[in-house]
Amino acid sequence: MSKTRWLLWLGASAVALTSSLPGIAQADEGEIVVTAQRRSENIQNVPVTVTAVTDQQVKDLRIFRIEDVQSLSPGLALESQGAFGAKAQLRGVGFDADSSGSPAVDIYYNETPVDANYAFQAIYDVGQIEVLRGPQGTLRGRPSPAGAVTLTSRRPDLQRYTASASVSGSDQKAVNAEIVGNIPIIKDQLAVRIAGVYNKDEIDGLESVNGAGRENRKTNSYRGSLRWTPTQALDVNFAYQHLQTKQHNLVQVEGDGLMTIGAPPAFPFGPAISGGDRLAVQEGRNSINQDSDIYTLNVAYEFGKARVVYNGALQDNSFDALVDLDAMNAVSNYTQDQVTVSKYKVNTQEIRLESMEPVSNFDYTLGLWYQKEKTNSVSGQGNPLFGAFGFSPVGPVDPAYDLQSLALIPTNDTNTAIYGNLTYHFTDRTSLSVGARRLKQEIDRSDTIITSAATVSFPLAFPCFFAGATDSIKFGPGFCDIGIPADPGTLRNTKKDYNEWVYQASLKHNFTDDFMGYVSYGHSWRPPGQSVAIFGPISQDLIFAADKAEESDSYEVGVRSEWFDKRLRVNGSYFHQDFTNYIGRFNDVPYTQAGGASLGAAGFTYPGDAVVNGVELEVNYDVSDNWTVNLSTAWADGHFDNARVPCRDTDKNGVPDGGDIGLLTPGDMTADGVMYCVISDSIATTPDWQATLQSEYNFPLFGNEGYVRGLYNYQPENRNAQAGFTRESYGLLNLYAGIRSNDRNWEIGLWAKNALDEEVLLTSKAAQTAYSLFTPGYQQVTYTPEREIGLTMRYSFGE
Repeated sequence: MSKTRWLLWLGASAVALTSSLPGIAQADEGEIVVTAQRRSENIQNVPVTVTAVTDQQVKDLRIFRIEDVQSLSPGLALESQGAFGAKAQLRGVGFDADSSGSPAVDIYYNETPVDANYAFQAIYDVGQIEVLRGPQGTLRGRPSPAGAVTLTSRRPDLQRYTASASVSGSDQKAVNAEIVGNIPIIKDQLAVRIAGVYNKDEIDGLESVNGAGRENRKTNSYRGSLRWTPTQALDVNFAYQHLQTKQHNLVQVEGDGLMTIGAPPAFPFGPAISGGDRLAVQEGRNSINQDSDIYTLNVAYEFGKARVVYNGALQDNSFDALVDLDAMNAVSNYTQDQVTVSKYKVNTQEIRLESMEPVSNFDYTLGLWYQKEKTNSVSGQGNPLFGAFGFSPVGPVDPAYDLQSLALIPTNDTNTAIYGNLTYHFTDRTSLSVGARRLKQEIDRSDTIITSAATVSFPLAFPCFFAGATDSIKFGPGFCDIGIPADPGTLRNTKKDYNEWVYQASLKHNFTDDFMGYVSYGHSWRPPGQSVAIFGPISQDLIFAADKAEESDSYEVGVRSEWFDKRLRVNGSYFHQDFTNYIGRFNDVPYTQAGGASLGAAGFTYPGDAVVNGVELEVNYDVSDNWTVNLSTAWADGHFDNARVPCRDTDKNGVPDGGDIGLLTPGDMTADGVMYCVISDSIATTPDWQATLQSEYNFPLFGNEGYVRGLYNYQPENRNAQAGFTRESYGLLNLYAGIRSNDRNWEIGLWAKNALDEEVLLTSKAAQTAYSLFTPGYQQVTYTPEREIGLTMRYSFGE
C-alpha cells in the first residue's frame, strides 16, 4: 500500500473508531449559520450542500490566498494560473476564463459577483466563506450551473475597541503580515474597521537558467468598513477595498535540452533539466500587474414582519501583462512578447423584499437585479513565420517574416432580472420551496484583429507559381517567398439579447429533530462564450461558439443528520446534471493562419452536450471538548456526451492528443480551419474524487493552551488534467502546532505545508515544434509545491 493511501486509510479508520466511542465530555453546542438561501439558517436545516469556512479556520490553517480554501472542500478547485486565467471548478464542472463566458462557479464578495482573477489574490479579515454546491442564480446574482463561493468581509463591531496584528514567515521566503483595528465611534450605532495585508512569496520557486531571474509575487491590500445602525430597524454597511498585485512568474520545464531543426539529428542547445530542479529556460519572465478597487454598500431595513435589503457595488479593475510566448526557448537571443492591457468595470445593484417570519405558513422573497460589465482589452504580439530565423535557432527575428498582430476586444454585458422565491411550510417539519428568475441579458462583443504585412517561405512542395511569389533569398534553391498583405482590421462582432428563465424547487422533511432529508431540482442557463485573438480564415461559428447558449437541469437528493447529542454530524448528497451546449474550452488547437499558408495553435470556445453524476459526504465528530475530527469526500464524473469539438489530433485518428503540431500541415484542417474529434472526455480537469481529513487537539500548556492540528488532502490518480497524460495519486499533509492564551488573544505557532515533501508531476505538455521548424528539448511541466515550514505570531485585544 502506498504511503498516501496508507495515511488516508489510517485517518478514515480513526474517524470510524472514534465515532463508536463514548465522548469524554459533552462538546459545546454551537450551530453553524450560513446564508446559502439569503437568510441566516442553521447549516443542518438548509436543503443545499454547503461548506462553511470561518475566519478562525482561515487563521488556524494559515490560508493566505483564497485558492487554499479548496483543501477544505473536496470537489472544489480554485486555480490561479499566473496570467489572466484564474478559474473555479466544482462538482465535476470545469471552466476556463479564456472562454469569455460566464463562470460555472461564481465568486461573490459582500454579495456581488467578482472576477476570480482579482478575488484570488488575497484573503484577510473575513466574516465567513461559503461554498454552495449546485446551480445558483435563482436567489443570488447571475446563473452559475455548478455553484458559488461567497466571501464576506468582517463587519465593524459596534461595541468594542479591538485590534490585532499577525506576522507569518517561511523558509520559502514568504511573508504575510495582517493588521486590523476596530473603533466604535458611537456605541451601538456607528463604528469603523480598518484592515490591511501584505503578502510576498516566490510562487512555485522557479528560476530561469537563461537570465530571467526568480519568480516572485507581492500583494498589498487594505479595506475600510463603516457600519451605521441609528435604529434597531436600520443596518447600513459600507466597505471600500483596494488591492494591488505584482508578480513575475516563469514556466517550469524538464528535458534533455536537445534541439531538432526540421528533422533529426538533434544537437545540444541547452542544459538537461529534471522536474525536481524547478527551473525554467525563458529569457524573459512573465510580468503581471493587477489593480482592483471595490466599493460595496449593504443596507437592511426592517418593518413589521418584513425586511428590505439593498446591495450595491462598483468595481474598477485593471490588468496588464507582458508574457514571453517562447517559454521553451526554441530561439535564443529572442523573446516573443505578448502585451495585454485590460480594463474591467462593473456596476451592480440589487433590491429585495423578504419576510422575516412566515405569513400564513409562507416565507417569501422578491427582488430586482441589475449588473453592467464593461471590458476593454488590447493584446499585441509578434508572430514569426517560416523564415523568420532561417535555419538557425538564434535571434534576432527578421522583421520581414514577423507578422505583427493587434487584437481589440471590447465587451458590454448588461444583465437585468426579477426574481422570487416562495416557501410553504406544510408543517413544522415539512416545507416546499419554489423559486424563479426572469433575466434579460444584452451582450455586445467584438473582436478586431489588425495584422501587418509579412513574408512567409515555402519548401519545394509549394512551387513558386503563386501570384506574387519569388525565389527565396534566405533559404536558397527549393524555397520561395510569398507576401501576406496587411489587414487593417478584421471585425468579428455579435450583438445578442437573451430573455431566459432560471428556476428551482426543493422539498425537505425533518424526520426527527436531528435528521433531515431533501430533494431538489434546478434549471440553469449561460450565454455562449467566444474565441478571441484568432487571426486566419476561421468560421464565425468557431469564433462565437456556434451561437448556442448553455442550459442544464440538475437533480439532487440529500440528508443532514446529527447523532450522539449533536457531537457527530453526517451529511451526504447525490446529484445528477444534464447539460445542453456546455461551454467547452479547447486549448492548443491547430488552425490555419497567415492566409491559410501556415499553422498556429490557439484556444477555441465551443459547445457540446455533457452529463454529470456525483456523491458528496461530510462527517464531523467532536470526540471531546478538546478534540475534533472532520472527514469529507466528493466524487463527480462530468464528461462530454459524444460531442463534436475542435481538437489537436496529430496522429489523425479522431482522438485528441498532446502531439507535436509539426506533424500537421494546413491541408489536414477542415474547411472551418481546424480539426474535429468526437469526444466523451471530462469537462473538468479535477480528478473524479477527492478526500480531506482534518483534526485538532488542544491541551493545557504552561498555564495556557497548546494545540496540534493536521490537514490531509488526498488526490487520486487523475486522467482528466490533460489529454494523453495521467497524473499519479498523491496526498498533501499540513501540520500545525503552537501555544495560545486561554482567551486566544495571542498565539505562536509552527506549521509545515506539504510536510512529507511529496513531489508529484501534475501536468506534462510534450515538446512542440515552434515557428514551423525548431523543436526544443524541453516540455512544460508543473509539480506539487515544495515543502514549506513557517512561523506565525499573532496578538490581539478585545477580540
